[in-house]
Amino acid sequence: MKTIDIFELSRSRKTISGDLCLADFPQLATLLEGEGRDARIHYEATGTAGRDGKPGADLTLSGVMKTRCVLCGEPCEVTIDKTVPFLFTKTEQEADAMDIAEDGEYEVVVGSKKFDVHFWVEEELMLSLPPFPQHDDCEPDRSKLSSHEEPEAAVTKRENPFAVLASLKKS
Repeated sequence: MKTIDIFELSRSRKTISGDLCLADFPQLATLLEGEGRDARIHYEATGTAGRDGKPGADLTLSGVMKTRCVLCGEPCEVTIDKTVPFLFTKTEQEADAMDIAEDGEYEVVVGSKKFDVHFWVEEELMLSLPPFPQHDDCEPDRSKLSSHEEPEAAVTKRENPFAVLASLKKS
């Protein structure tokens, strides 16, 4: 676990960077496929002025993650290449008090002097995975699809339950 003073990073406008193995992210690893867990992601965090006097940073992520295609079930690569701007508050109450319209393009996070970089990167990577990963040109494997419907020939005609009640009433 690598921690930084996120407020100092913002104030000094410094940049930290590194490469992290996806296997080091326990929550993310459950969403990834086989050797995809051994892939590396490059991150770069640069302190910024933020907005309205709030400390900020831009987090850039790049790399490839492997997950499973929801259509064919085969491994599927998801390329990550994005930069997300963040604003940091000192308390949860301060973050909650911010008007949603104020956030704009920024992600608002409660910062600290011992800010966990690995957790920050993992959270953003999990948000980067599509909810239904699939190949661009993929068609579902129809042989693996099953239906719980019975063929029409096998469906037997059921007796009307009210007819049964009527016959009991006559007895």
